Amino acid sequence: MELRYGSNPHQSASAELGPISVRAGSPSYINLLDAVTGWQLVREAGEAFGVPAAASYKHVSPAGAALGDSVTDAYRRARDADPKSSYGDFVAVSQPVDAELADVLRRVVSDGIIAPGYEPGVVEVLAAKKRGTYLVLEADPDFEPPADEVREMYGVRLTQQRDELPLPRTLPDDVLLGMIVARYTQSNTVVMLKDRMTIGIGAGQQSRVDCTRLAGEKAAVWAQRAGVPLTDVSMVSDGALPFADNVEEAARYGVTHIAEPGGSIRSPEIATACADHGITWTPTAVRLFRH
Repeated sequence: MELRYGSNPHQSASAELGPISVRAGSPSYINLLDAVTGWQLVREAGEAFGVPAAASYKHVSPAGAALGDSVTDAYRRARDADPKSSYGDFVAVSQPVDAELADVLRRVVSDGIIAPGYEPGVVEVLAAKKRGTYLVLEADPDFEPPADEVREMYGVRLTQQRDELPLPRTLPDDVLLGMIVARYTQSNTVVMLKDRMTIGIGAGQQSRVDCTRLAGEKAAVWAQRAGVPLTDVSMVSDGALPFADNVEEAARYGVTHIAEPGGSIRSPEIATACADHGITWTPTAVRLFRH
């Protein structure tokens, strides 16, 4: 199908939607990137934990992601992680959208949603948003993606195996959720979590300590807004921590558990720094870069 435009309004674009159907609105190139990436995150998180999962996406990275008692609870928690960044978000949820969530979405600034289904009357409520331009997409929950992913840029065609490596289910909930979030976030990435929701995500930075600092600053804002002490925070890094300055930064923001791939020549320094700050260190041996 023809899209509204590509990455920018002066670029034309088209797409083959495959397992996704348009229930209302007209997607742009970035809408679909956010939708497809967000859907993968919530699908994996929902299957891993057996409860509703939600993500609030902006520019192909989540502003927030969370688990909840209901699909509405999950989205509220995901959006509350970083409401400033979630302004004008693309929503992804792991379960069908009900009237309660539609009512929440009706009252917030958002560009669209992807879900595995919609209860009767919900699409009509959502389609009325943004003067009738709100984008409503439905994902086929039974679709199994191809084993390989293909990308073509500037005449160069790249093919790689889809990242479907099973993540360790023996890890604490916040660490496992953080690894799932990192898998679908632009690298470099650091995710801070508490009580099965993200409270700070530092994404797309060239320096990993900048990711840690950014995630920590967002976590501090979340704690201030929620009126709670910033304690018992888990931190997940998509790549190995190269220097102990990441641990120093993490300790400033109440981090008590750090999970990262390890395997770096400085990993012994990371382990020592964690021990010095009373932080549990888990080398996962799993790198989760996404570009």
